[in-house]
Amino acid sequence: MATWAAEAERPQPRPRPAPRAVKRPRRLTGGVVWIGVVAALLAGVVALNVTVLRLNMQLDKLGRERAGLRAQNAALSSQLSSQASAPRIQGLAAKRLGLVQATPDQASYVTLPH
Repeated sequence: MATWAAEAERPQPRPRPAPRAVKRPRRLTGGVVWIGVVAALLAGVVALNVTVLRLNMQLDKLGRERAGLRAQNAALSSQLSSQASAPRIQGLAAKRLGLVQATPDQASYVTLPH
């Protein structure tokens, strides 16, 4: 019975109070910051894609312009070669200046001493 008496004299544990509802501050600011960061990154990606698209359009335009200039250059080269042809020049000389082709008996040669 000594044990029963010792237990009776021992102080009884206090009953635990009911847990209070702890109000935790909302961590809303961290979420807003992350949303802002993600939105800024997405806006950067969109801006980069728009810039690349504009550069590709400009590159395509310049490529078409280059092809046109090469075709124009080829046409001008052909026109130049036809304008510089010997029969055309002979025809112009005869028509405008009245020049005629020399006959073999009209040609004379000069022999130079060595």
